[in-house]
Amino acid sequence: MSGGSVVTAIDLNSTVFQKTFAKLDEKVKRDAKKIMSELMLLDLARPPAKLHLHTLTSKTVRSALDPKKSVNVYAIHISSDDKFKASFTFENGTAYFRVCGEHDWVDKNPA
Repeated sequence: MSGGSVVTAIDLNSTVFQKTFAKLDEKVKRDAKKIMSELMLLDLARPPAKLHLHTLTSKTVRSALDPKKSVNVYAIHISSDDKFKASFTFENGTAYFRVCGEHDWVDKNPA
């Protein structure tokens, strides 16, 4: 594993993420928890295809650590039917989740 792209922590504390997660139905929440837990110790440079993990092209968001900086935003499918996804930034080994919801909505609103 390449140390620079390995997820060593997951942060779900974003207010926006918490609000959007609360709106998901219970089955999607169960799927999401399982899938998000699979990120721990994952090398983002070599994710398994089943996660559909990718950066959102030509999109950057404010850093969770330094609001003056813009960083890449990643997306991951969080439901077994691929209808829902979540976005996060990856900073200093931590995946900072930002928002979740229907696939196309997250692509347009990575927060």
